Amino acid sequence: MVRPLPRGVQDLPPHTENLMTSKERRRILLRDIDVVIDGGANGGQYARWMRHCGFRGEILSFEPASATFDVLSEAARSDDNWHCHNVALGPEDGQVLLHLTRTSLGSSVFSRTGLHSRMWPDDVDAGTELVPMRSLRSLWHELGCEGRRVYLKLDVEGAELSVLEGAGPILDRIALLELELSLADMHEDAPAFPDVLNFLTARGFSVVALEQNHKGDEATGHMLMIDGIFRRGELTASQRSDPGELT
Repeated sequence: MVRPLPRGVQDLPPHTENLMTSKERRRILLRDIDVVIDGGANGGQYARWMRHCGFRGEILSFEPASATFDVLSEAARSDDNWHCHNVALGPEDGQVLLHLTRTSLGSSVFSRTGLHSRMWPDDVDAGTELVPMRSLRSLWHELGCEGRRVYLKLDVEGAELSVLEGAGPILDRIALLELELSLADMHEDAPAFPDVLNFLTARGFSVVALEQNHKGDEATGHMLMIDGIFRRGELTASQRSDPGELT
């Protein structure tokens, strides 16, 4: 005998209408955060959104492209707790060749794939720029992050894994991670989504949320990119205040 579903289940809509919004989620996650590191800041869109989400702590934005950095600096001018750095985050200290695009949104250390060009046909190649690069491992003391709860956001167009690898033991001091992750091949030779996920799992991070951040490929129905938020297990006070051997 097939029993009818409980009334509460019968009344559920075919899709959930009361989803937590990205802004609501950030308001919750940022409550105990002292500093946001904004890797791949572009013109400051994410940092401004952090302020709209209610975050009043320190924001450290990193944008390597010189022309885009000028836009970022202007955006941060009136915010005394928002500091900008004209440098790329990467696996080590040195220099890296940045492939620029017209809108700057697709600029990357990797070349674009045909799929990227098809999805953003107006964001054409706009030359290259050799830019300074620093690892989070070498920057940690300079940024004054010891003993503080850090939210690390990376939107570096396929180079997220190399930045995480370059952080070394510093990654264990990050309270929350937010990464833009491609589910399709958007950049030549960039790590795939499972590579990043496996790395994070091995380093003790678990998934907080996966949020679609682009409408997707309307020709195939494929989701192309997501924002992934990850949390480490709680650190003791001594672990947060002692970053360990960084060299």
